[in-house]
Amino acid sequence: MPIKAPDIVLFSIPAAEDPSADLLRCERGDMEGCRAAGWLFLHGFGLAEDAPRADDLYTKACKGKNIRACMELAVEYYHLHDWPIKATEELAEAVHHKMACDHGDQQGCLALALDVLRHPEELSVFQDTVGKTAQKTAEDACAASQVAACSTLMGLARQSGDMSRAETLATKLLAMCRAGEMGACASVLRYPWSDRTPAERKSLTRDLGLKLCKLSQAECRAGREACSLAIGCVEKDGFDPQGPEAVAEFTYRACAVSRDFKRCEELADMFERGKGVPKDPEKASFFDMAACQHGRDLACRRTLGRIRKQGSGPEVDKKIFEVTKIGCRVDKRDVGWLMSCERLAEMYETGRGTQKDVEKAVEIFTAVCPYREESCDNLRRLKRPVPPDADGP
Repeated sequence: MPIKAPDIVLFSIPAAEDPSADLLRCERGDMEGCRAAGWLFLHGFGLAEDAPRADDLYTKACKGKNIRACMELAVEYYHLHDWPIKATEELAEAVHHKMACDHGDQQGCLALALDVLRHPEELSVFQDTVGKTAQKTAEDACAASQVAACSTLMGLARQSGDMSRAETLATKLLAMCRAGEMGACASVLRYPWSDRTPAERKSLTRDLGLKLCKLSQAECRAGREACSLAIGCVEKDGFDPQGPEAVAEFTYRACAVSRDFKRCEELADMFERGKGVPKDPEKASFFDMAACQHGRDLACRRTLGRIRKQGSGPEVDKKIFEVTKIGCRVDKRDVGWLMSCERLAEMYETGRGTQKDVEKAVEIFTAVCPYREESCDNLRRLKRPVPPDADGP
């Protein structure tokens, strides 16, 4: 379902981008064109989301040795696949980090090593390969002042009870923070320093928090990540409170620039209530729809509520069906998503808002049944087999 971006009074939203030029580059063998087009089909405001096409383009670019595509695909893989996934999210990310590493990208190799260190059980398949070198890879990266490596090693040291090593790594991260490394500041913000008094720890936390705030705000305004950190900083209880207008600014940037769809959901509520921005139901509807399309259950429910207020009839039913279809994500194992799937199955069964398709309804009820007894009951009502792994009688 395409989203048309309204004009923004307080901020300006980027114009919808046309993927045709990138697709042409892709057809000519330019893998960066494939990656860029995939990103647009996955994230573009004003552009119909097409996850399967985005997946194909990203995969083509990654296999074509576009490292950025491999790394982005590692982050987005779980979002791209809405039905039950055999691989865990951790495994999906690690596989694509490995693809980047196999193409010779050191960032991908480090990310894979840290994946294995953080999730040894989920990624046991890598124990005989990457697992043998993961510790050394992380140690070498930390020695070269890679924040993620030092932070991961510090966390592992604390988990194992090696507080002396943890403190050594925390001291290194503190120095990196003071040198302007934002991630290092976040890593040691609330570290329980053993050689400092409570008052000294409190003072250090305040100083680090304020530094982190300034760095995150600058990063966010420069169009990079860290907008969520900036939001927390400028909120009422943050280290650098600045009022609802500042919260709205960074929430908008997190949504429209960083594509953080949780923040789009929050921005919709701000426009709905006029908190920090002019009250505007049209913009609230737009940002809720964007968030809904990217996995935010509350935004989908609010969108459905707005559609139902339009009245009744075939056209309204069709809109309800389209949003309900977006909201059906069995892989999330969340009651909100699963209930959306049940409603979708009921619409297929009755033909409300779509062509009647009882077999499709059965397929959905079968997928949800292991997690919700209500779907199992519907299978019994339709005289269809209940999956053997389903809970309940």
